[in-house]
Amino acid sequence: MESLVVIVPVAIYGVYVQYRTATRINPEILKTLVQPYTMALQAGDHAAAYQRFTSAGFRMAHSLEMYLQAQQINLAEFGPLVEITLKENDPFQSAGNLFSGRRDYQGGLVWRGQRRETWVNWEVVREDGTFKIDAMEIFHEHLMPRMF
Repeated sequence: MESLVVIVPVAIYGVYVQYRTATRINPEILKTLVQPYTMALQAGDHAAAYQRFTSAGFRMAHSLEMYLQAQQINLAEFGPLVEITLKENDPFQSAGNLFSGRRDYQGGLVWRGQRRETWVNWEVVREDGTFKIDAMEIFHEHLMPRMF
């Protein structure tokens, strides 16, 4: 019985964090980060996308030149960007969870070009009150990181 006193509140807390993330955080990330980032890339404004939508940590790890080269590779492989959407079965989660110790939200996206699409994993952080991309890679390809 004593273990239930601990387990039930922890379970309720976990459900609350996931519910809050699903109902408030995911729509906010989509509206304030994914959609404007997509529009900047579609407009060919890659330098602005890099400056406005990536975190300071991302920019320290990846120069603008590296980012621009990656966007050219993406264009050659996938064709012009059609859309970036949240991967329904892999929404952003983790940050704000007392037990995860994470400061970022991790989530899956579908990167859809005119020729083909792929799943992309992003790590997103809040920086100065705004969501920013902190890391990105092809879904489950940790050994072959790539920028999207």
